[in-house]
Amino acid sequence: MKVSIQREKGFTLIEILVSLTILSIVIIAFVPIFTQAAIHNKINGNMLKTNEAAHVVASEYENLSDFQEKITRLPICSESSSSNSIHLGNKTIGDTNYDTRVELCKYETSGVKNLVQAVFITLANDNPEQEGEARKFLLEVSTNAQN
Repeated sequence: MKVSIQREKGFTLIEILVSLTILSIVIIAFVPIFTQAAIHNKINGNMLKTNEAAHVVASEYENLSDFQEKITRLPICSESSSSNSIHLGNKTIGDTNYDTRVELCKYETSGVKNLVQAVFITLANDNPEQEGEARKFLLEVSTNAQN
């Protein structure tokens, strides 16, 4: 008569502990990647929010006549001189308060005239390192055409 020995199928405790150790080492190696991704997502989200706020401010201004009383002389953008900066005040967009300004300069290249580059800049009051920017081109109305 033959006696058959049955082996039980399954994992031993040692095999399970070894596999859990290897799995925990792999997970620990990836934890810094996930924390860095979360930090970058927050920074990029805040930057996107301030840029969006700058676009909202830029949409309020359609032509240069909105700034005409505050402009003395516009420098040319390609020159190294600074642009004409105008403080627009504090504006609340969404749930954040922003300090806003616009920098104006004449945009002149071959064949392009009567165009002003306006760079709208927003700074979040609760986080001054956050700066949003939106560029827009405005038509410059000559004083002869207004008369």
